[in-house]
Amino acid sequence: MNRHLFSIGVIATLYFGWLHRDDNYLTAETGTGYLLGIVGGSLLLVLLLYPLSKRIALLTRLIPIRYWFGIHMLLGVVGPVLILFHSNFQTGSTNSTIALVCMLLVAGSGVIGRYIYTSIHHGLYGTRVTLQELKQKTEDDHSEILNLFAKDEKLNDHLTKMEERALRPYTSLTKSLLHVIYLAFNAPRFKRKILRLLKSSYQENSGNENLPDRKEVAHLISHYTFALRRTAAFKVYERLFSLWHILHLPLFFLMIITAIVHIFAVHIY
Repeated sequence: MNRHLFSIGVIATLYFGWLHRDDNYLTAETGTGYLLGIVGGSLLLVLLLYPLSKRIALLTRLIPIRYWFGIHMLLGVVGPVLILFHSNFQTGSTNSTIALVCMLLVAGSGVIGRYIYTSIHHGLYGTRVTLQELKQKTEDDHSEILNLFAKDEKLNDHLTKMEERALRPYTSLTKSLLHVIYLAFNAPRFKRKILRLLKSSYQENSGNENLPDRKEVAHLISHYTFALRRTAAFKVYERLFSLWHILHLPLFFLMIITAIVHIFAVHIY
């Protein structure tokens, strides 16, 4: 909940700044606007401490790595917001525009990286998810659905075919990504097929008082199809996260270099 409130607060703040960007209540050269640039730029430099904490034991002894990660994400949002207010949401000289664009690219990259990270970890601060763990959850849901309906063979065959299609071996990033997108779009259809099979089981066993609650079954199937899609997407997310790492760090250093050039240009000329 706190993260959601923080996100809403950031969006509201940015929206307010964008609406009033022409009011000239801040200037980048003097006063509060200048101070926001100094503070925002300093916070972006502090972001370096997170990758350094992975290599310098002293930093992790002072602050555990998970907290460095949290600081990195927090300052990775607050810093760019301050810089946007410093620039008054407008472009200026060539060097300031390049520095601003680089910062926005890094911030956008960070948001994407956060999403990919949570797809292969147990939340932001949890351990790394394993493919075997995801497959086990899918198998458990499969077994639970069959147990609810006395091991219906027709249903079992359908679930098995779905799993074989969803869990086929990873080939290439492009093909596997298209396959994951296909599964996401077709998940509702898969769910309807299973529900139709379950409906027929209800009809065939209408006199059985031990039939499970329909809402419970629908929830279980939703959980099952989600687990199936997540398992199918796991290798894709792993590969995307690896590529993201390759891209994010050079962008970050490019942002630092352009910011330094901007600072020198402003104060020298």
